[in-house]
Amino acid sequence: MNTKTVKGYFLWSIPFLFLACNSGPKPEAFLAPDPNNCEWYVKPDKEKDESLNKIGVYTLRFYPEGKYTLCADLLFEQGSWAFDNEKKLTVLKPVVTQDDIPKERYLIDQSDAGNKTQFSFYSSFPVDKANPDERINVEAVTNVSKDDPFAAAMHKWRAKPTSEETTAQLKERTKAYLQFLLALYRHAKDNDIENPGGTWYPQPIKFFGNKVRMAYADELADWNKCFYNEAQAVEGYKLISGGLMRVKITGENDVERNINCVEQLLTAIN
Repeated sequence: MNTKTVKGYFLWSIPFLFLACNSGPKPEAFLAPDPNNCEWYVKPDKEKDESLNKIGVYTLRFYPEGKYTLCADLLFEQGSWAFDNEKKLTVLKPVVTQDDIPKERYLIDQSDAGNKTQFSFYSSFPVDKANPDERINVEAVTNVSKDDPFAAAMHKWRAKPTSEETTAQLKERTKAYLQFLLALYRHAKDNDIENPGGTWYPQPIKFFGNKVRMAYADELADWNKCFYNEAQAVEGYKLISGGLMRVKITGENDVERNINCVEQLLTAIN
């Protein structure tokens, strides 16, 4: 990793990091801002038009080794980032490229009139600052949790197998998904994130306040993509639904109830 490049980016952004990270949601998060361990969450502004968040960005996480994770509506993107000193912006390069995903994203962060941090994304250079592909208001959270639901290691279950899997392999894939879900909610609890979620990951199981249900057939397209075929996806689904029948949910709030539910599911299908 180019350490000089990394320093260039974070020195440029440090005024925004001090403003955003120190306004974190929990007393434990009132630490000196750590740009090497920062998650940027979209903060909707009800007074402004949100149409510039076209892909439904949920969060953007930077890692110190030059990796990033971008979560948006039906999008989970990982890749490498670096600050370009000449262009004065951050370049995001996805690991996996698709027709509907730009080969590079150009990111400029700035402060608006209300002193809020904004991220503007562009898919071509030179950028037209007046016409970004996306523009979002964000706030940063300095992670205080041991769990990281955005780490690449937590998403191996997403990789579609090249051949039909055994019953044991299907169980391991399904358990890996539930372990990700458990990390998501534990991370939310530790960082005092009240409404974790978004639509950036498959949801064969749906949480609604103090109740939970299995997804309907027309809600499983992204879940099915994680398996060799739909028949095997159904088997993974049945493992979760069978476990859910034996779950008795308790907890003081939504996040704790979700944690309790997923822990019981993992025990049930182990």
